[in-house]
Amino acid sequence: MLDQSSNMVVSVDGDRIKNRPPAARLCVLDIADDPDSLATHYRLSENSDRIVYVSVDAGVYAEDDYCFPSLLLNLLPPFPSGDWNKGHVTKTKERPEPHFAWTKVADFPGITPTWHPGHFEFNQLTICHKLMPNVAEASHPELGEVIAKYARFEWEIASYQRETEVYNWLDDHHNMGPTFLGHLTECGRAIGFLLQKLQGRHAGVQDLARCEDVVRKLHSLHILHGDLNRHNFLVDEDQVVLFDLETSFRSQDEEKKAEELRELKKELLNDQGNSG
Repeated sequence: MLDQSSNMVVSVDGDRIKNRPPAARLCVLDIADDPDSLATHYRLSENSDRIVYVSVDAGVYAEDDYCFPSLLLNLLPPFPSGDWNKGHVTKTKERPEPHFAWTKVADFPGITPTWHPGHFEFNQLTICHKLMPNVAEASHPELGEVIAKYARFEWEIASYQRETEVYNWLDDHHNMGPTFLGHLTECGRAIGFLLQKLQGRHAGVQDLARCEDVVRKLHSLHILHGDLNRHNFLVDEDQVVLFDLETSFRSQDEEKKAEELRELKKELLNDQGNSG
């Protein structure tokens, strides 16, 4: 039902949204389908400062309305007053019009512990370009151009918990990955992190020796990457760096280290064959 790759950011003036003050603005920041409940989940920003999470049952609106933020924002029922950050929209036989079934103040999980002194609120960012649903090129007033990587919804926190920890392991070894600039927060809780934005290209078979050197350095710290492929390297004339560390883990198993190097060679050779 939903094209996850789109993840558009769309703002709609408040006078186009029923019963909202003219000054109010809503933006759909992120969208995700829930295959278990058949609901669609939205991460919304109101007036560029307050972030709320709204789920909408399947069948409340036409199927296309769920996929296009500009349509959805016109159809949502008025936001309930009061203090809340999570709500659910449905309709029933007794109340056939879309309405909020409930709202509440949810205690969302965050990444803990945080180890870096830098903490930057999400609403300080300007998202410039989505690279993936959870990864974006962004601009920060203090840091300039950065890469933001973050959990959009609470069930994604665990993945970024692991990757945040791995960057802590590498904090004294800046030549292996992009610089970790700080934790990305939402209302104080850590939901991801900001990385140095680097220029370069993905690895090819011609870069095998340089990529192997970086991986051996990682292995010397008893860390396995867990998902080595050409897209997890960034190469330029001066350096090769590794990223996408969410599958990395500690290991002193020398055979596993050797196997990871063998798989890297296969990956780069296969990519060469596929590109031909």
